[in-house]
Amino acid sequence: DYSKWDNIEISDDEADCHPNIDKASWFRMKHRSRVEREDTEAADRKSMEAENRADGERESEILRILAEIKAGGEAAEYEDEEALSGELVEVRTRVKERVDKIDFMEKNKKWNVDNMGTVTHNKTIISGKGSDPSDLRDAVESYSNFVEEHEAVLEDYLATRDIEQCKGKIHEHGGTLLHEHAQSYILLSCLEDEMNGYHDKMVLSARNSQILSHVTELATSLQRHPRDVVLPFFKRIAEEQYRKGFEEAVAGFASRIENRAVEKRKEMDAAKAAEGGGDDDYEVLSKEERVGPGGLDPVEVFETLPQSMQEAFEAKDMAMLQVALEAMTPDEAKKHMDACEKSGLWVANKAQADAE
Repeated sequence: DYSKWDNIEISDDEADCHPNIDKASWFRMKHRSRVEREDTEAADRKSMEAENRADGERESEILRILAEIKAGGEAAEYEDEEALSGELVEVRTRVKERVDKIDFMEKNKKWNVDNMGTVTHNKTIISGKGSDPSDLRDAVESYSNFVEEHEAVLEDYLATRDIEQCKGKIHEHGGTLLHEHAQSYILLSCLEDEMNGYHDKMVLSARNSQILSHVTELATSLQRHPRDVVLPFFKRIAEEQYRKGFEEAVAGFASRIENRAVEKRKEMDAAKAAEGGGDDDYEVLSKEERVGPGGLDPVEVFETLPQSMQEAFEAKDMAMLQVALEAMTPDEAKKHMDACEKSGLWVANKAQADAE
C-alpha cells in the first residue's frame, strides 16, 4: 500500500510563485523552509519517542505492582490499587496520543530529492598522478553546490512546454543545462515527481531531459561541442520521421522512470523495515510458515495487542496477562484472546495444563 505517497507536495514547485517575485530567491526560501520544517519534525518525533519510552517503563512498573497486589504480595499493604489503575489509564492515553501523532507525521511526510535516499558508503580515491587545474576545479564542484547555484534555471527549463522556448533556454543557459550534474538533477526530479504522484509533470520533465540527452549524443557522434548542434537537432525533430523516434525515446524514458519509482518505494519500505530488524541469530520465516492453527499470523496479531499484553507475553507472566485483560472490557479481552489462540500465541489446553 503506497497511498502515503498520494498527497505529497513538491517544495520547489513554482505554481505558487507570484510573477513579481524572483524565482531564484523563491526557490531558496522554499528550500530553507523545507529544511527547517524537517528539522522541527525530527526534533518533535525524537522528543515524543523519548516520552513514550519513559511512559512505557512506568506502565511496566505499574503492571508489576498490580500483579504483585493481585498475588497478595507486600505491595498489597502499601499501594493503592485504584490509584494505580487510574494512572495506568492516563499513561496509556498519553502514549496512544503520541503514537497517533507520530503515525500521522509519517503518513503525511513530504518526500523530496534530499530525503529519498541515504548515504551508506563513502569512498575517497587520491590519484597518484598530477591533475590539470581546470579538471580538478570541475571535480571539486559538488553536486549540491551546483544545484544550489542553478536550481532556478533547471526548474524553469523543466517546466517549459513550448519546444521553441526550450531551444532558446538551451542557447541561453547551455553551460548549465548541458552539465553532467544537470542530467543527474533532472533524473532525480523525474523520479521525485513520479513518486509524488505528479505524473504529467514527470512526462514533461522527461521530454525536456531527452532533448538535452539527444543534443549531447548528437554532439558526441559529430565530434562537436553540444552548443554547436542545438539548431541542427531542433531542425531534425521538426521532421516527422525523426519526431516519431524522439517521442518513442521519451515514452521509453518515462516508462523506465515509472518502473524505477515503484522499485524505489519498495526499497525504501524494505530499508525502513530492516532498521527495526531483530537479532541475526533468529531464523526468518515466511508468513505462510508462521501462520497459526486458526489461520492468523502471530507477528501481525502481536503487533495489534495492547502494550500491556505484549509485555506479559514477552515476560511469560500469567499474572501480568490477567491484570492486562481485567483492565479491558470483556468484549475487548475476548477479541484479543481469540486472535492470540488462532495465531498460536496462546494455546488454551497447554496453558490450562501448565496452571494445573
